[in-house]
Parts: sequence; structure tokens; C-alpha cells
Amino acid sequence: MRNDWKTLRAELPEDVRSRLDEKRGARRLGKALAEVRKAMNATQQDVATRAAMTQNTVSKIENADDVLVSSVIRYMHSIGGGVELVLKTPDGKATRVDFDPEISIKHSA
Repeated sequence: MRNDWKTLRAELPEDVRSRLDEKRGARRLGKALAEVRKAMNATQQDVATRAAMTQNTVSKIENADDVLVSSVIRYMHSIGGGVELVLKTPDGKATRVDFDPEISIKHSA
């Protein structure tokens, strides 16, 4: 008998489904990194070699619930990309922090 994930998930208590959704949301960054890597036609080993990491570390970054910003920067720089972080305050102001070689900070309203 074959059960698909949607059927099994629907049978779970609501609190368990909520925790699973939260975990999935936490992994969005890793999935986005993997998508960018694949779009650049790079393998995990390519990233690992260029970022002075192991392939296992790259895999962990792509599947982690929590990733260090420094790891994301090394990862993206290894494929020729960059990282910009946007800090948003409740009043709608934003501060952009660019983590590329010429680090700059830009404020906006």
C-alpha cells in the first residue's frame, strides 16, 4: 500500500504540522543557495573546493535550519556571487548591508 506525503501529513495533529511547516520555512535559505548553485551549473564539490570547505559542509549548509552569515558569504563568493542582507525595522525603514569586498551600508526609508 502506497501512502503519499500529503495524505500522511493530513493525518498528523495540527501542532505537528505547524512544527513541520516552521522547519521547512527555516530551510528556505539553504534551498535558495542550492537553486543558485544549480543555476550557475556548479556542483557541491565545486563550491566546496572554491570556498575551502568539504562537500559535506556544503550539503549541511544547503539543508540546515540555521546557517552562519559568514558561511553564506563564502558559499556565494565561491560561485562568483555576493550577499546583501536587508535589516527591516517595524517602522518600515531598511538598512542594506553588502557583504562583498567593498562592504557598504545603505539606509533607506
